[in-house]
Amino acid sequence: MGLRKLDVPTSSITEVKKSPMDVFAQARKAETGVYIFNREKIAGVMLTKEQYEALVEELDTLRDTLYQPVERELPVPEELEELATALRSSLAKGSVISARFLDERMVANGFITKKTGFGGVTELMKELEDSGKIIYQLRRREHNKVIYAEIFGESQESQHAPDKLMIRKVNLVER
Repeated sequence: MGLRKLDVPTSSITEVKKSPMDVFAQARKAETGVYIFNREKIAGVMLTKEQYEALVEELDTLRDTLYQPVERELPVPEELEELATALRSSLAKGSVISARFLDERMVANGFITKKTGFGGVTELMKELEDSGKIIYQLRRREHNKVIYAEIFGESQESQHAPDKLMIRKVNLVER
């Protein structure tokens, strides 16, 4: 089997150290990223600022179109708006997160942990699989009501990360 030529421009770490602006010019001219090699292995890819921003914008657009929630997030009472804002900023729709990090973020926002035993993420993933959501209870009561957060999502399990989920929406519910 012979060596295959890449269809994208390449450069070396040495060339990047000598003149990174030349590598950016190469990326701009080719209108694509430049693969950077270190000892015959790809170490990374250099993009211009414009190329990077275009990729991020395209990713956001794809997430918006592919992962529209089935229903809108519920309106939140005024006294819970600060909590809702904190949750929505730490658990962005369309983001993929491990169940362990989800639980850590929820605890940091004042909710009771859902982890049981060592690791404890299998129960979280089972709840998501069974009902399409994971429900957390807030530690404190608001106006003698118990507050729950419903994290709607779908499993994104893979061989290397069996506890990943994509967040579809986050609701706060009073009961």
